[in-house]
Amino acid sequence: MNEDILSKQIEAVNKAFHQIWFAIMFNRPDYKSENIQKLSFIEMHLIGMAYKHPDMILKEIREYLRIPQTTLSSIIAKLEKQGILRRVINHRDMRSFSLEVTDVGRKIRDTHKEHDLKQAKELILALDENERDEFIRMFQKVSNKMSRTQISDG
Repeated sequence: MNEDILSKQIEAVNKAFHQIWFAIMFNRPDYKSENIQKLSFIEMHLIGMAYKHPDMILKEIREYLRIPQTTLSSIIAKLEKQGILRRVINHRDMRSFSLEVTDVGRKIRDTHKEHDLKQAKELILALDENERDEFIRMFQKVSNKMSRTQISDG
């Protein structure tokens, strides 16, 4: 492929991505609750993983996230202190711990999911009905090619 064409395509995707990100993050304050705004992307991802996969042991979570044990321990300690998660003995391997989402954590996760769906709806409604299926197909193709694994964060 011609390097000049590729460079222009990269710039176009970068610009569009940042316009969408700006619209979602800064022009829609109603999409974010105070609790969610205080959490990092990886913290929200960890809450979603613990919610959807309560049987995962900490080692599996750490390997999936590709982070050091100390980083995972720090994140878990912060979320435990906030009453969002708690460590529990894993029922598959009694020598290991899993994460349990508390009622506070479930409320945060549910609010986050609601906001995600609002954002997805806004993105889809920016297209006409004839364009939506093609956009979804292409978006899923990119997502699948970039994905490390099929574990969902719920």
